[in-house]
Amino acid sequence: MRKTTTLLAAIAALALSVTTASAQSSQGAMKGMDHSAMGGMKGMKGMKGDHNMMAMNEYMTAMKKMDQAMMNAKGSTPDVTFARKMMAHHQGAIDMAQIELRHGSDADAKKIAQKTIDENTKGTSELEAWLKSHGG
Repeated sequence: MRKTTTLLAAIAALALSVTTASAQSSQGAMKGMDHSAMGGMKGMKGMKGDHNMMAMNEYMTAMKKMDQAMMNAKGSTPDVTFARKMMAHHQGAIDMAQIELRHGSDADAKKIAQKTIDENTKGTSELEAWLKSHGG
């Protein structure tokens, strides 16, 4: 039984590492690619298609900015690092919600976007106050 459990754990770990490596390889392969013809974007014509493409490009830019900011956020303690990374995460949520407000057409989605902005602005303020009071 113990050998079987160990073997299954080893197989699971190997499968996870292969999946992770494959995903990372795919992400690297997509850098620099022209994504304008991907998926549902293909065949879109006219103002609506241009508007959707503009929003998609803005989302991609916002996510790259957030990812980079989160990767670069560091601190002298795990607590400070957490606060700084979460501030970058909150800003990314705010940026994406603002894109929804600019480009979205559904009233309920826009309400959620505004709520996202409000909550993440508050979260950022709390983290900033915590950093200030803890020398971060």
